[in-house]
Amino acid sequence: MNQQTEKLQGIQRYYQRTKQSEYGNTYYLEPRETCPLYVLNSDDRFVVIIFDKDDNYIVVDNKRYYLNKYNSIKATDKISQRVAVVDLDELQKSKAYDYNRKFKHKYTAEFRSFEELKKLAMKQYERNGIPYVKQVAVYDEKTAKCSYVYEPSFGNVTDSILAA
Repeated sequence: MNQQTEKLQGIQRYYQRTKQSEYGNTYYLEPRETCPLYVLNSDDRFVVIIFDKDDNYIVVDNKRYYLNKYNSIKATDKISQRVAVVDLDELQKSKAYDYNRKFKHKYTAEFRSFEELKKLAMKQYERNGIPYVKQVAVYDEKTAKCSYVYEPSFGNVTDSILAA
Protein backbone atom coordinates (compact mmCIF):
# COMPACT_ATOMS: atom_id res chain seq x y z
CA MET A 1 0.00 0.00 0.00
CA ASN A 2 1.16 3.51 -0.65
CA GLN A 3 1.50 6.16 2.03
CA GLN A 4 -1.82 7.86 1.19
CA THR A 5 -3.93 4.69 1.58
CA GLU A 6 -2.15 3.80 4.82
CA LYS A 7 -3.55 7.01 6.36
CA LEU A 8 -7.13 6.10 5.42
CA GLN A 9 -9.28 4.45 8.06
CA GLY A 10 -12.29 2.15 8.02
CA ILE A 11 -14.03 1.41 4.74
CA GLN A 12 -12.06 4.16 2.99
CA ARG A 13 -9.02 1.86 3.05
CA TYR A 14 -10.92 -0.51 0.75
CA TYR A 15 -13.60 1.48 -1.14
CA GLN A 16 -13.66 4.74 -3.06
CA ARG A 17 -15.97 6.95 -5.08
CA THR A 18 -14.68 7.02 -8.67
CA LYS A 19 -16.19 9.95 -10.60
CA GLN A 20 -17.19 9.32 -14.19
CA SER A 21 -18.59 12.68 -15.30
CA GLU A 22 -17.44 16.27 -15.39
CA TYR A 23 -20.09 17.21 -12.80
CA GLY A 24 -19.16 14.41 -10.42
CA ASN A 25 -22.73 13.09 -10.13
CA THR A 26 -22.12 9.91 -12.15
CA TYR A 27 -19.73 7.64 -10.29
CA TYR A 28 -18.91 4.20 -8.94
CA LEU A 29 -18.72 3.20 -5.29
CA GLU A 30 -16.11 0.48 -5.81
CA PRO A 31 -13.09 -1.26 -4.27
CA ARG A 32 -9.75 0.54 -4.45
CA GLU A 33 -7.02 -0.93 -6.62
CA THR A 34 -4.97 -1.32 -3.43
CA CYS A 35 -7.68 -3.38 -1.68
CA PRO A 36 -6.02 -6.60 -0.40
CA LEU A 37 -7.19 -9.92 -1.88
CA TYR A 38 -8.31 -11.30 1.48
CA VAL A 39 -10.71 -8.35 1.77
CA LEU A 40 -11.93 -8.69 -1.83
CA ASN A 41 -12.60 -12.39 -1.21
CA SER A 42 -14.62 -11.77 1.95
CA ASP A 43 -18.16 -12.75 0.96
CA ASP A 44 -19.96 -11.42 4.04
CA ARG A 45 -18.18 -8.16 4.81
CA PHE A 46 -19.59 -5.57 2.39
CA VAL A 47 -23.27 -5.00 1.64
CA VAL A 48 -25.21 -2.50 -0.45
CA ILE A 49 -28.23 -1.13 1.38
CA ILE A 50 -30.89 1.49 0.83
CA PHE A 51 -31.95 3.87 3.58
CA ASP A 52 -34.07 6.98 4.04
CA LYS A 53 -32.43 10.35 3.39
CA ASP A 54 -33.83 11.59 6.71
CA ASP A 55 -31.98 8.79 8.51
CA ASN A 56 -28.23 8.68 8.77
CA TYR A 57 -28.39 5.21 10.25
CA ILE A 58 -29.64 1.68 9.76
CA VAL A 59 -31.44 -0.33 12.42
CA VAL A 60 -30.08 -3.73 13.49
CA ASP A 61 -31.80 -5.66 16.30
CA ASN A 62 -33.73 -2.54 17.33
CA LYS A 63 -30.51 -0.47 17.66
CA ARG A 64 -29.46 2.47 15.49
CA TYR A 65 -26.03 2.26 13.88
CA TYR A 66 -25.03 5.56 12.31
CA LEU A 67 -23.47 5.46 8.86
CA ASN A 68 -20.24 7.43 8.85
CA LYS A 69 -17.03 7.70 6.83
CA TYR A 70 -15.50 4.78 8.72
CA ASN A 71 -18.23 2.20 8.09
CA SER A 72 -19.90 3.27 4.83
CA ILE A 73 -19.70 5.20 1.58
CA LYS A 74 -23.00 6.82 0.71
CA ALA A 75 -24.47 7.86 -2.62
CA THR A 76 -26.37 11.08 -3.23
CA ASP A 77 -28.41 12.82 -0.55
CA LYS A 78 -30.62 14.67 -3.03
CA ILE A 79 -33.26 11.92 -3.16
CA SER A 80 -35.47 10.31 -0.52
CA GLN A 81 -34.05 6.81 -0.99
CA ARG A 82 -30.29 6.77 -0.52
CA VAL A 83 -27.77 4.02 -1.25
CA ALA A 84 -24.63 3.04 0.67
CA VAL A 85 -21.93 0.40 0.61
CA VAL A 86 -21.46 -0.69 4.23
CA ASP A 87 -18.49 -2.48 5.82
CA LEU A 88 -20.19 -4.79 8.32
CA ASP A 89 -16.98 -5.32 10.32
CA GLU A 90 -16.70 -1.57 10.89
CA LEU A 91 -20.44 -1.17 11.50
CA GLN A 92 -20.37 -3.75 14.30
CA LYS A 93 -17.60 -1.74 16.01
CA SER A 94 -19.79 1.40 15.94
CA LYS A 95 -21.66 2.58 18.98
CA ALA A 96 -25.31 1.45 18.98
CA TYR A 97 -28.22 3.58 20.16
CA ASP A 98 -31.74 2.54 21.08
CA TYR A 99 -34.29 2.83 18.29
CA ASN A 100 -37.87 4.01 18.69
CA ARG A 101 -40.19 2.97 15.84
CA LYS A 102 -42.09 6.27 16.05
CA PHE A 103 -39.12 7.79 14.16
CA LYS A 104 -39.43 5.30 11.27
CA HIS A 105 -39.43 6.87 7.80
CA LYS A 106 -40.58 5.40 4.50
CA TYR A 107 -37.17 3.88 3.61
CA THR A 108 -35.71 3.30 7.07
CA ALA A 109 -33.44 0.24 6.77
CA GLU A 110 -34.31 -2.30 9.46
CA PHE A 111 -32.68 -5.71 9.97
CA ARG A 112 -33.30 -8.35 12.64
CA SER A 113 -29.61 -9.09 13.20
CA PHE A 114 -26.11 -8.79 11.82
CA GLU A 115 -26.56 -12.38 10.61
CA GLU A 116 -29.37 -11.17 8.33
CA LEU A 117 -27.08 -8.43 6.97
CA LYS A 118 -24.25 -10.93 6.43
CA LYS A 119 -26.64 -13.24 4.52
CA LEU A 120 -27.65 -10.31 2.30
CA ALA A 121 -23.96 -9.52 1.74
CA MET A 122 -23.30 -13.15 0.78
CA LYS A 123 -26.25 -13.13 -1.64
CA GLN A 124 -24.91 -9.96 -3.29
CA TYR A 125 -21.37 -11.42 -3.41
CA GLU A 126 -22.63 -14.62 -5.05
CA ARG A 127 -24.03 -12.59 -7.94
CA ASN A 128 -20.82 -10.85 -9.01
CA GLY A 129 -18.14 -10.82 -6.32
CA ILE A 130 -17.51 -7.88 -4.05
CA PRO A 131 -20.43 -5.46 -4.44
CA TYR A 132 -20.20 -2.06 -6.07
CA VAL A 133 -22.76 0.51 -7.18
CA LYS A 134 -22.80 2.83 -10.15
CA GLN A 135 -24.78 6.04 -9.74
CA VAL A 136 -25.88 7.44 -13.10
CA ALA A 137 -27.18 11.00 -13.31
CA VAL A 138 -29.89 11.37 -15.95
CA TYR A 139 -30.56 14.93 -17.05
CA ASP A 140 -33.99 15.78 -18.47
CA GLU A 141 -33.57 18.63 -20.96
CA LYS A 142 -37.29 19.52 -20.93
CA THR A 143 -37.64 19.92 -17.17
CA ALA A 144 -33.99 20.87 -16.55
CA LYS A 145 -33.89 18.37 -13.67
CA CYS A 146 -31.50 15.61 -12.83
CA SER A 147 -32.59 12.18 -11.56
CA TYR A 148 -30.46 9.25 -10.48
CA VAL A 149 -30.41 5.58 -11.41
CA TYR A 150 -28.45 3.02 -9.41
CA GLU A 151 -26.85 0.03 -11.06
CA PRO A 152 -25.60 -2.49 -8.50
CA SER A 153 -23.10 -5.21 -9.38
CA PHE A 154 -25.36 -8.00 -8.23
CA GLY A 155 -28.14 -8.11 -10.79
CA ASN A 156 -31.69 -6.87 -10.92
CA VAL A 157 -32.05 -3.56 -9.11
CA THR A 158 -35.37 -4.59 -7.58
CA ASP A 159 -33.81 -7.63 -5.86
CA SER A 160 -32.17 -5.68 -3.07
CA ILE A 161 -32.04 -2.01 -3.93
CA LEU A 162 -34.30 0.27 -5.92
CA ALA A 163 -33.79 2.90 -8.59
CA ALA A 164 -34.41 6.41 -7.36
